[in-house]
Amino acid sequence: MSKRFKYSRKLTIAASLAVALAVGLFALSRQGIGRLRGTGYESMQGWQTISGKWSEYRSVFSNSNYGRGDMLIAQHSQGANYSIAADVRFDLLFPETHYGDAGLVIRTTDPEQGVDSYQGYYAGLRPDEQTVVLGRASYDWHQLETAKLAAPIAVGAWYRLELRARDCTITVIATPVAGGPATSINHDDPHCLPQGVAGLRSFYAQASWRNVRIAPD
Repeated sequence: MSKRFKYSRKLTIAASLAVALAVGLFALSRQGIGRLRGTGYESMQGWQTISGKWSEYRSVFSNSNYGRGDMLIAQHSQGANYSIAADVRFDLLFPETHYGDAGLVIRTTDPEQGVDSYQGYYAGLRPDEQTVVLGRASYDWHQLETAKLAAPIAVGAWYRLELRARDCTITVIATPVAGGPATSINHDDPHCLPQGVAGLRSFYAQASWRNVRIAPD
């Protein structure tokens, strides 16, 4: 076998591998999970703070600020069809009114400091109303749906919250960790936001999150 033939064969193999890799990456991007890494977030590494006083202790993330929309963004969660889930606990509500909410964001782009200063979907728990709310932010607030919680929520109690985006259907499931019935919302948004990153968000409440999972749907 000549050296020229061996060299040509190596080039052919390398070209075939390159094509296969390109096809695989294209398939992932079509599924909206091309940059989605892993499923668990257990430290502050890989997060971007958008206002607030965030800390982490034993894989529990906490925001001790009463901000108007503080966020912690998972930087490597870019995707289209995926979900974010976490246990959410209220540590302290706004002292004067007991008003506030806390939850999750998905398909978020261009987050900035300030109330509703991002584009994306937010699902949050509201103890004062005993509801779970779903809305879309586009530098203003568009409330999409609310549902009365089937099991009550109180300060200090953990509630499992899942926010899922699949095409133009946004799904929210809220379940008390201590046991009890779940509450769900399924909303079809005809003008849905196509993709973005996921994260944690609170509004006029001190809250904590644990067991954060982000995964393709």
